[in-house]
Amino acid sequence: MKNTIEPEWEARFEPNSYGFRPGRKAQDAIAQIKISIQHKPKYVLDADIAKCNDQIDHQALLRKTEYKGSISRQIRAWLRAGVIDSKQFLETEEGTPQGGVISPLLANIALHGLEEIVKRFAETIPPEMTGLRGVNKHSKKEKRKSLTFIRYADDFVILHNNKEVILQVKAIRRW
Repeated sequence: MKNTIEPEWEARFEPNSYGFRPGRKAQDAIAQIKISIQHKPKYVLDADIAKCNDQIDHQALLRKTEYKGSISRQIRAWLRAGVIDSKQFLETEEGTPQGGVISPLLANIALHGLEEIVKRFAETIPPEMTGLRGVNKHSKKEKRKSLTFIRYADDFVILHNNKEVILQVKAIRRW
């Protein structure tokens, strides 16, 4: 099943998403950070989504995948498989099974879209805070490029040359 759905999602995943993806490793994420800071110092928001795998909403994840039929039923079965803790079976109402072969892919699917949320926020940065000059400081495209987002599994960094922008991003509650 993983071999069936992973190529589809690999084609869709955001460009700065690393971690538990074929051909992408921690060193790639680090290199991307270096590229972002090598020409100009930046402020950094370093964040981790607490208990990410444990709190993934099953229904939201299933809606996001848009799968129907047997694929949807199989994913639902994995999500509801439950866990054994201290010889006691516990049902799983949310989260992805720890150690499951497909769990990292399901977590990446659940987190897909986070970069776009941050980039949409970047479009709203006031021109005087962008660090851009001339006509570019009003361009949504240039504003999006002024803010760097890099995610490795449930950890991410956001980089920008203005500390106030980083603080505003930190206040976003749609994570």
